Amino acid sequence: MTLTDSAGNPIEVIVRNVSSRGLSAATSGIPPACNDVIRARMDDGRELWGLVRWVKGNLFGVEFDIRA
Repeated sequence: MTLTDSAGNPIEVIVRNVSSRGLSAATSGIPPACNDVIRARMDDGRELWGLVRWVKGNLFGVEFDIRA
């Protein structure tokens, strides 16, 4: 899985947990801010968009937009 911000800039992360509704990740750099839009591209080509819902230090959580 790769994460990018809404402008397409990569976000270097280690994904800690992922589900159908979102993910939590750790970054060695500056994490995205709350309410930033994130794009997650899965290894199988699927792409999910979401919002950063929480940030704590270098950890953050994203809620996917799962509306069909």
